[in-house]
Order: sequence, then structure tokens, then C-alpha cells
Amino acid sequence: MNSEILFYQSGDGHTKIQVRLEKDTVWLTQADMVELFQSSKSNISEHIKHVFAEGELEE
Repeated sequence: MNSEILFYQSGDGHTKIQVRLEKDTVWLTQADMVELFQSSKSNISEHIKHVFAEGELEE
């Protein structure tokens, strides 16, 4: 399996997101999604549950 990790940082040097690329798919941690979407952990968790429930991804 070949994966790549990229780091992005804003001009002010504060926002940093670690992205794992694997077979044209982007993977983020839950904490990274909270920061990226400026949302709460519970909201991100709810969206992730729906993604699995609707069969968009397999666990």
C-alpha cells in the first residue's frame, strides 16, 4: 500500500491539516475534520455515522 502524508499551513502559520492520500482518497482524522470544517466533534461524528449508515463507505 502506497500512501502519502501532506501538511498544509495557512499564511498566518496557525492552521495545519495532515492529509493521508491513498488510492485517490483523502483521509483526515476526526480532529482535522473539526478544524477544517470549523465544526464540533459531535457534529462530525454524526456525519460520519450517516456516511456508514448510507453505505457511502464500509467500516
